[in-house]
Amino acid sequence: MKIAVVGAGAMGCLYGAYLSKQHQVRMIDTLQSQVDAINAEGITVHEANGTVVSYPNVQASLSGQCHEKMDIVIVFVKSTYTEQALEQNQSLFNENTLVMTLQNGAGNDRIIEKYAKKENVIIGNSKHNAVNLGKGNIKHPASGATTIGSNHEAKQQITLAASLLEEAGFETVVTDDIQRIIWSKLLVNLSVNTFTAITQTPIGYMVKNQHAWDFAKRLIYEAIEVAEADGTYFDRREALNMVKSVCEVAGDGYSSMYQDRKNHVKMEIDAINGAIVEQAKRYGVPTPYNTLIVDLIHAIEGSYDLYD
Repeated sequence: MKIAVVGAGAMGCLYGAYLSKQHQVRMIDTLQSQVDAINAEGITVHEANGTVVSYPNVQASLSGQCHEKMDIVIVFVKSTYTEQALEQNQSLFNENTLVMTLQNGAGNDRIIEKYAKKENVIIGNSKHNAVNLGKGNIKHPASGATTIGSNHEAKQQITLAASLLEEAGFETVVTDDIQRIIWSKLLVNLSVNTFTAITQTPIGYMVKNQHAWDFAKRLIYEAIEVAEADGTYFDRREALNMVKSVCEVAGDGYSSMYQDRKNHVKMEIDAINGAIVEQAKRYGVPTPYNTLIVDLIHAIEGSYDLYD
């Protein structure tokens, strides 16, 4: 099958590399050096067990410059760039193209539905962790399930997507309650991503330090109040154990938001903690901790110019 992965960052490259074992994969990115490196050498994955695996058959194009119609498009850009990326790459789509988002944050599916049929939009998340080493190289320190579903009647499309991922070697779970999965991933990201970006620490540190864990719990409890107002209910202890498990598995891995801060890139805070704050306004739920974190992350972004 012809597959485009929009966003050749760490996670995009991981999925693109694995899928290239059996399919024709084209990475789409805005960074010329990344495109050139992938076209020259493919993608190289440094696995957690120390092995280094090359995937030489992957091709790459600059955003907006590939006009080949794809069977499947996987969206892996930062949530803040979803609209722009889809606008630039409309030529990848025809009426039958299946579009899958495995991005962080909430609301990406609503943007994608402007460019594809609703029943062709698959929503999901991934428990894999990957770090971008540059020039088509990534580190893959942690693995986990990829969970997918749909807000619409899309049994055939979901079956196809699940089969594609499983054949590539991704553990895949199909769920009828995708909104719970999206909220669950948000609970992880709004605590882990923001904490590691602020403190510039590995993911595992958050559960090793009591002050750090107390910080995370405040954000998580507040977000659960919003989720329940929206109709998705969580057992607090189970939610905390879920986040703790992610931290323990990821260990010395680094979050995407940490990597963005390190590279002085705009962070996804508006699609993560910011999404909680905006959703809370609909129900009158107070979110002082998440609101503070949104402001703090934007303040950090504003400091980039001091060091450039």
